[in-house]
Amino acid sequence: MKRAILFCVILLVVFAAKSQDLYTQEPWKITQHEITMTAYDKDLDAEAVVLYEIGNTSFLGNDNTGYFEMHKEIRTKIKILNQAGIKYAEFEIPFYEENSKPEMIRNLRAVTYNIEDGKLSKTELNDKNVFEEKRENNWKCKKFAMPNVKEGSVVEVSYTIVSPYLFNIDEWKFQKKIPVIYSRFSLKAVPYYEYTYIMKGAKKFDEYTHGLVPNSDVQWRSLKYKIYQYNMGMKDIPAFKDEEFITSEKDHMISLNFQLSKIHRPDGRRDDIMSTWPALCNDFLKHDLFGKYIDAAAKEAKKILPTLNLAGKSIEEQIKIITDYVKSNYSWNGNVRKMANSKVSDLLKQKRGNSAELNLFLAGMLSAANIKVQPILLSTRKNGKVSQGHPFESFLNYVIVQANTGEKNILLDATESMLLYNELPERCINVKGLVVEKNSEQWIDIVHDELALTEKEFDLKFNDNLTLLTSEIRYNAYAYDAYQYRAAYYSDTQNLYDLFMRRSVEPQGDIKVENYTELDKPFIISFKTESAGEGMADKLFIAPFLNQSQTDNLFKQKQRTLPVDLIHRHAAKFKSIIHIPEGYKVDYLPKEVKHDGKQMIINYTAVENPEKKQIEIIANYQFKNYIYEAKDYQTLKVLFDQMIKTFNETIVLSKI
Repeated sequence: MKRAILFCVILLVVFAAKSQDLYTQEPWKITQHEITMTAYDKDLDAEAVVLYEIGNTSFLGNDNTGYFEMHKEIRTKIKILNQAGIKYAEFEIPFYEENSKPEMIRNLRAVTYNIEDGKLSKTELNDKNVFEEKRENNWKCKKFAMPNVKEGSVVEVSYTIVSPYLFNIDEWKFQKKIPVIYSRFSLKAVPYYEYTYIMKGAKKFDEYTHGLVPNSDVQWRSLKYKIYQYNMGMKDIPAFKDEEFITSEKDHMISLNFQLSKIHRPDGRRDDIMSTWPALCNDFLKHDLFGKYIDAAAKEAKKILPTLNLAGKSIEEQIKIITDYVKSNYSWNGNVRKMANSKVSDLLKQKRGNSAELNLFLAGMLSAANIKVQPILLSTRKNGKVSQGHPFESFLNYVIVQANTGEKNILLDATESMLLYNELPERCINVKGLVVEKNSEQWIDIVHDELALTEKEFDLKFNDNLTLLTSEIRYNAYAYDAYQYRAAYYSDTQNLYDLFMRRSVEPQGDIKVENYTELDKPFIISFKTESAGEGMADKLFIAPFLNQSQTDNLFKQKQRTLPVDLIHRHAAKFKSIIHIPEGYKVDYLPKEVKHDGKQMIINYTAVENPEKKQIEIIANYQFKNYIYEAKDYQTLKVLFDQMIKTFNETIVLSKI
């Protein structure tokens, strides 16, 4: 028996020594190491690891349509290392359909491998467990969860997407939330379509080869051509750790983005698809669902404007009135778009539309009022930043409006009725926007520098027997903080009650609100709470802000490699009046804190007023910027820790 065990150990050592035998990219094969590994040595905390992911994109002629189709074959194999990693055995395959021309998913096969009773088992995915789901903007999705998945499983999936849409090759994501041992994308190009690509998150590939494919002479119909292949691979890609306070993962994860740049026709003609930003602007202005949509909206606006009482108003007042009109009369359907989907008449009839329909209609309304207006194309935060050196239309997915008063420009968006007319939704605040002007390339900064502020006021009194602490609380929220509370309230105080309960605050009696619809004023929330008095022997312990100041550090990472993007400059102010019970005196007040540094302002004072028998505590913090360099992260983390400790320090009263 001992000899058998020794022989087995020797075999395993020899097996492990051959690195090429650890993993295999051969379809539907699995190595001993893949099925038995319990951790990934390059990331011991990994919940799962991608053993390989390979994409092969090629072009084949379709005899029925007479056009080329794009065939996108994807193969991937993932090792599930622990229970938390089981979520990586759930798959979604998005596909597109427009004008009854759907992308088709073919040859879907998925297998789960396990060791059961000492033997390798395979469980195939049943087609009945594949579900189709509609998404927005003509997108659909195939969804499935792998069968019989458990800790230690290996899952392997393969499928092909056949697409009539050749404009974009799907983004290839080398990096994921889990480590990737090997990833490769191959493009088998035909001489008629030329693509430009951008690599994000890295400067070079680990593998890069290209050249004519041997013996690849193809004849389809009257065309004769050879295939040229590009191979781009990367090895040992670390997991992209969840980084808080970033614009988009797309800006930082290693990936490839493609766009069709030229079409070379068999007769020698060439169509330049990707040219310049000015040419792209011209195309948008001539498009039926963009520039011509604005023109159509302006014609309809002539009937509406006389009802808005604009006479005698300043240009900025007119901008506000028109923007508020669109917001209050037309609702957003939740779809993010850079162009309209339907006619202006449909928006007028349905009173509901996508983001582009609302904002292009707003542009038409302003134009009809003789206000200088320009559409601004941008990429939302989720969609990632625009590379200004690469005029890829796919980088842009949203449009807002810029109106000029004669003295300044105002950026406008009509989708969020609870934001002030000149405040943009957070999704739009993403560095730069392209001004859509004829024969022009002009970029503007899209920032929101107004302070997002909440003031919290507390009035604390004990009952006569000191068993109950009653608190009258008032919140005054400004700018984006006001928007968040208004959106949470949504005309129902029960929503606010639920919000405070999730924060471990239980309002007693009615919750009162003020300025719900007056968006230029602070949103005010007032309520009362009751809590048991805390004390021991002859002492009372009081948290002056009732744990409603910050209690958790926003900055939780051990180290930071990316800039910190807070979107807004955030601030909070606190004021608490503690009524000293009869027969008690102040035993302990926290020390004063005054900090005005490069990153933050932090202040705290606690003062006794013997005449009024009160203690007044005033505190505040404010971020100096909304974007910080990675090197500032540890300083922010330390300052926030100190602020939390100070603001939540207990005040002690003792019996006289």
